[in-house]
Amino acid sequence: MDAAKSHLLGELSDIESMKAAMGDVDQEDMHATVTNFVLTVFAAADKSERTDPEITKKHAIDFKRLQDFINVLTVFEPLDDNMETKRKYCVFKCGTIMKALKAGVQPEFRGNPNDPDPEPEAAVEE
Repeated sequence: MDAAKSHLLGELSDIESMKAAMGDVDQEDMHATVTNFVLTVFAAADKSERTDPEITKKHAIDFKRLQDFINVLTVFEPLDDNMETKRKYCVFKCGTIMKALKAGVQPEFRGNPNDPDPEPEAAVEE
C-alpha cells in the first residue's frame, strides 16, 4: 500500500511540474482545441463505420473511445445538446456493434438510424 501511495504522489508531483512548465493556458483555447479534436475523431469514426466493407470490433472500440473523449469536454463546462447527442450516439453505436458481433452477424444498419436522409441532395433551383 505504501508503494502505491508513493508512486501516486510521485505522479502527482510530475503532473504539477508539467503544469507549471506550461505557463498560463487560456481555458477557452483548450476547450476549443479539445472540441475540434473530438469533432475530427467523430467524423472519422462515423465515416469509417458507414463506408468500411465490414464492421469489426475496432469500430465499437473507436466509438467507446470517442465517448470518453466527449466526456473530457465536461472538464470545461456541461455538454451542450449537440455534444450530448453525439455522446449518446457513440454509446448506441458501440453497443449495437458489439451485440451484433457477439451474435455472429454484421450490424443491421450503418450510420444513424434516426437520420431520414444521411446525405441530403442539394436543392435544385428553378
